[in-house]
Amino acid sequence: MVARPAAPDLPAVHRTEVDGVPVFWHTQPGRLNASLLFGVGIAHETFLETGITHLVEHLAMRPLRTGRYENNASTAMLHTSFDVTSSTETVVDHLRRICVSLSNLDTGPLEVERDILVAEERTSDGPGVTEWLPASIWFGNQAFGLAGNLQVATVHASADDVRAWRARWFHRGNAALVLSGPPPAELRLPLPDGPRRQPPPVTPFDLTTPAQTTVPNGVVACALVDWTAEMACAAGILMSRLTDRLRHLEGLVYDIGFDHQLIDGRRAVLGFGTDVPDKHVRRVLDAIRTELATLGANGPTGEELAADRTGLVEQLTEREFIEYRAFDDAMSELTGWDSAAAHQKQVLAGVGAGAVAAAARELAGKLVLCGPQGQLPGDLPELPGSPLAPVAGRELSRALVGSTAPRGFRLVVGAAGLTSYYGSSSVPVAVVRFDDLAGVGVEHTDGRLPILHVFGRHGGMITVRPGDWRGGRNLVRDLQSRFPAEVCFDAPDAMRLFEQS
Repeated sequence: MVARPAAPDLPAVHRTEVDGVPVFWHTQPGRLNASLLFGVGIAHETFLETGITHLVEHLAMRPLRTGRYENNASTAMLHTSFDVTSSTETVVDHLRRICVSLSNLDTGPLEVERDILVAEERTSDGPGVTEWLPASIWFGNQAFGLAGNLQVATVHASADDVRAWRARWFHRGNAALVLSGPPPAELRLPLPDGPRRQPPPVTPFDLTTPAQTTVPNGVVACALVDWTAEMACAAGILMSRLTDRLRHLEGLVYDIGFDHQLIDGRRAVLGFGTDVPDKHVRRVLDAIRTELATLGANGPTGEELAADRTGLVEQLTEREFIEYRAFDDAMSELTGWDSAAAHQKQVLAGVGAGAVAAAARELAGKLVLCGPQGQLPGDLPELPGSPLAPVAGRELSRALVGSTAPRGFRLVVGAAGLTSYYGSSSVPVAVVRFDDLAGVGVEHTDGRLPILHVFGRHGGMITVRPGDWRGGRNLVRDLQSRFPAEVCFDAPDAMRLFEQS
């Protein structure tokens, strides 16, 4: 019997500290690359704060804007990064200057940066549906569910709000630095002091799965799962099998997208899907269920397990993977979660076919299938548009003339909130309770009354246009009297739907 070769080692990542900031570095030839990370991103914001981290990032970069060398900044779900690649002297100076800019944030250009962010959002395609839909299903309009949200803070956040957010999150206690070489002796990181921060302690909704829910077009499958080496392997094999079947054998799709987002140290929301005409939706959904059931029943082949391991082995010496390893250790420092190293070592040692099959069965049992109305499997229960119970009350009648509400759309108004339905279904499209408001976008029109876009923390949005319902004007007046001023904001252009009420 031939002994299996020993598992290769992961590339080494070194750790030290500079001015109280943990520094993670690896050894790579070429120019010095640096990423100054802060453990704050979209998931730390509330609905009304969405975009405030991005505002801080833009304001901090204003004094450093230059095309003389490679530099950038970005805001992600759990972190904000200030990146630079150049000579050692330039990198050291850039990092010092960004720390000084953050420590003494100039909010004078706030209005200019508002306009820039609005323009940036207008030209951006935003996150893909496989990224934001799974998180919104399990988190609603909060934390990870804000992935696809409009940047509300760019409309209403004050200079004091921005400075308070900077002070709360952008300090040495919530920072880490990643370098492509050892820290230069002259490196300084003059950041203010602050406490160690952690990721948002938001619990995902307890949903009954498997289930199905409606999206306007295409097919998306979502799940909240334990993110293990076996689950990652099962998901990868499933994507490969679906691509082979739906693209190469049946010619129904060109590509299948996949995304996952860790929500704590061991779980992730994942999504995969494809854009496909309605006439092919059933075949795609059947393929997903069949291939996943087959993988769960029979497990992966030896070739598939070998390909999973080989794929990681081939990355070990690539610069991008070595940079990722240092970044992953830095994020582990900022979140308090374990790094991916143990996961990767398990892949290199080899995962078992039985464990991968069990992961596939777990995925099948937690799956939410999303597709157009009338195309979803009838044997799966419909997932409500909110984990909250529907609000009891009076169902409004659609206006006979001038209503823009879709035919079949129903609105129920009660003392505790609003509930919307479609057709004769008893499963709500959205539930927004008055004690669970995330925010209210006020769309001013050329009419006397505004249009209200009412968002709930537990997900969903209900638009109330006065002219859509009999008694709609009285309803809008009543809602305006109920909503606290602090939850209302002028609806940004991207949220606006009409020109008149």
